[in-house]
Amino acid sequence: MPFIEIVSPSHASGEVADVYRYMGEVSGGAPQVAKIVQMFSLRAASMRRMIRSWELVMWCGDEPRDHREMVAAMVSRHNDCHY
Repeated sequence: MPFIEIVSPSHASGEVADVYRYMGEVSGGAPQVAKIVQMFSLRAASMRRMIRSWELVMWCGDEPRDHREMVAAMVSRHNDCHY
């Protein structure tokens, strides 16, 4: 089974901790950080860009959030992606 080293939110410091805080702000204070986000934790700049992309896709613009979630779910299903 593959293993990817991560820095968990509870052990993060410096820039990684800043990015985890940013994730909390973007997600409305959600207590958990998805593992797919934590996979980027060894490269804080990449993690910040990934979160910013997610933020732009899911939160900005005029389309209702539930419509965006439905499109994302349909695309994931079409691509046989569990995320």
